[in-house]
Amino acid sequence: MPCMNPLASFRARPAAAALLLASPLVAAAQLRPVPAQETEKGFTWALGAYVANGPSYPGSAERSTGVRPVIGLEVGRYTISSGGGGSLLDFDLDARDSGVTARLFEWDHFRLSAGLRLDGGRKGEGDAILSGLPDVKRTLRGRLSAIYDFPEHLSLRSTLNQDLLGHGGGATLQTSARYEFRISDRTEISIGAGFTLADATYMRSFMGVPAGVAGVTTALPAYQPGGGMHSTDVGLEIKTAVADRWVVFGGVRYQQLRGDARRSPLAVKPDSYGVSLGLAYRCCR
Repeated sequence: MPCMNPLASFRARPAAAALLLASPLVAAAQLRPVPAQETEKGFTWALGAYVANGPSYPGSAERSTGVRPVIGLEVGRYTISSGGGGSLLDFDLDARDSGVTARLFEWDHFRLSAGLRLDGGRKGEGDAILSGLPDVKRTLRGRLSAIYDFPEHLSLRSTLNQDLLGHGGGATLQTSARYEFRISDRTEISIGAGFTLADATYMRSFMGVPAGVAGVTTALPAYQPGGGMHSTDVGLEIKTAVADRWVVFGGVRYQQLRGDARRSPLAVKPDSYGVSLGLAYRCCR
């Protein structure tokens, strides 16, 4: 395979670069679909809530706290997840992306999944920095994830997210490594680290300041970022079964904006952290 600069490729053609990264996995995975026993009747579900505290948006100096629902449902190869509920369906390496996900193919330690999720966009109401900037519209995102599970509790994941409605959401490519280990039969800890690349459309929508509003509806200077590195992050999560069906879970995550995202006038505090704590009921595995 010829040598290439992944960052430069993503700046130019994010979707093409991500699909190129995933193509060897797709070709191999076609050798064997998801085993038939995984499509048998029956389902597993999780339902609960969690409290989260974090920055109002990446780069914000303001913090917000909210209570959010936790929903997880797995039927065969299909998963519906919100608020991290999918990751509570079983103690395994699969992070179970939010939204609706279908596991497409598996081959040895490789897996390929695709999904859809709603992206709430961003509104400037109630935030002094965002006030006067155009809102980022809600949209529907398509997702393609390639996962490799190493033998000893380690997994590597690369996920392409693409705005399917052309609402200015652009594309991101998230790559992360995750290590999980059990400290008892009921408690599991995971440690993860990764980075996110974003195309110019995403960066301009979420980190840019359009020239038409700079100095007019906002005091911020005009800023037009390009595509490239958006952020890096590390995190720790824990989940423990406090009863046969009840699970307590929580985590802490630290993020640093990078590149043009960090240089944005919206990045008042480019380094941030978030914490969460929740409780959910699982049935019936």
